[in-house]
Amino acid sequence: MQILFDAGSLIQALEKSDDSAVVSLCRQERCKGWVVATSIPVLLEGSGASKKNVQSFLQNLAVLTPTAHDIDLSLGSEYPFEIALLACLVEACGIDAVVTLNPEKFSGLPVNALTPGQLQEKLDAPSPPVNEVRLLDITASYHQILNEVEKETAETIRSGYFILGPKVSRMEERMASYCQTKYAVGVSSGTDALLIALMAAGVGPGDEVITSPYTFFATAGSIIRLGAQPVFADINDITFNIKPEHIERCITPKTKAIIPVHLYGQCADMDPILQLAEKNGLRVIEDSAQAIGSEYKSRSAGSLGDMGCFSFFPAKNLGGFGDGGMVTTNCEELYQKLKILRVHGSDPKYYHKIIGGNFRLDALQADVVSAKLNFLEDWTEKRRKNAQTYNQLFKDSAMTPFVQLPPEVFPRHVYNQYVIGVGNRRDELRGFLNENRIGCEIYYPVPLHLQDCFKSLGYKSGDFPESEKAAGQTLALPISHEVSREQQEYIVNTIQRFFLGE
Repeated sequence: MQILFDAGSLIQALEKSDDSAVVSLCRQERCKGWVVATSIPVLLEGSGASKKNVQSFLQNLAVLTPTAHDIDLSLGSEYPFEIALLACLVEACGIDAVVTLNPEKFSGLPVNALTPGQLQEKLDAPSPPVNEVRLLDITASYHQILNEVEKETAETIRSGYFILGPKVSRMEERMASYCQTKYAVGVSSGTDALLIALMAAGVGPGDEVITSPYTFFATAGSIIRLGAQPVFADINDITFNIKPEHIERCITPKTKAIIPVHLYGQCADMDPILQLAEKNGLRVIEDSAQAIGSEYKSRSAGSLGDMGCFSFFPAKNLGGFGDGGMVTTNCEELYQKLKILRVHGSDPKYYHKIIGGNFRLDALQADVVSAKLNFLEDWTEKRRKNAQTYNQLFKDSAMTPFVQLPPEVFPRHVYNQYVIGVGNRRDELRGFLNENRIGCEIYYPVPLHLQDCFKSLGYKSGDFPESEKAAGQTLALPISHEVSREQQEYIVNTIQRFFLGE
């Protein structure tokens, strides 16, 4: 539950901070507490507390800074400024209630106003039954990251350094360390990460690149854009990742590189792939767009091949506030080439020996990624715990004859998606879950070899049976770190009703 304190309740909570019930609720994470920045001077003056004590008190809360528009609306309201501002922020930020000593002040406003005692009673009362679960709630962690994001972005806005620059460099250093590589290069999207990595590998017209047909379009689309040809190899029916033995059959004198995809957050079986690449003189570019933090035999995704490609799309485990991406490598030669390619091949400025592209990362996206990186490990462990909970709930409900669970073959799986196999009734189940307000998604309904735009490659239905089976029988369930056990129980119970009846 998200709550916003008014000045009076803040002063009372500060005066007895050691035994304040409301502050304890926030500290225990039973609710998420917000403080409006304009209330801080009132808090300092009204409580008589030192700045140090106020600063310590606010560690359990998030500070919400009103925009100029919020202030303008509140000044134009018939209500007192503080009341109007709180009401405005409740609506704009999706906050559940205002905590106040005087709820009557909010009479006539569309605000749920509660005294501290009423808040305690509400949280102590039995939780209402779950009747809705979103597939992904991107704003759910806003309370947790707001202060970090605002600090980073405010610094950038004030500096005027919006593209590349010191903020991007700092993010690259942190990400390289996180991914266990020597270098990281921030780029404009996960798709452009794949494209620039292929360019750095020298892939061009007439070359072949082996990859999976069961992945997001960008993997093969980037190959085609360079005039090369994607050559597909089928997947493992358990992990949905490319099978090394299928790769070996596809290697020809034209093969230039292999792109294994670490699908859904679990690494592909990399050792045999790397051995094949070394034997045949091929580059290995890891599509790690869904696998930030994933590991293969204690080695991080993105550190295994020649280069690793990541996406900071907002829905990813580590997402920005827009498009962004990154390429990691341990090779200094590739690192230098990647940096030149992302600025149109310019080195020095305005002098071009090669043709690159505009693949630069915005500093504001680097700010968001840097801020969120502080929380990524905690979020990842919560996702992994949610996956374990799903597995146990499905087993306890006798659903395993109907539902294929995603195994963790190579620890550690980071569960960008929790994808189950449900047989030929997948589309029926999806409709049933949607009717019960449960978000779910199909990743991916049409394998790449059957996409209309790839007809010229000459593939046909039946060429990659495991990919086609996965496309027709799999379904992704809500798995983010914000999903509660009660929500998971509701999802599994609903699936049980679908297969076994009411």
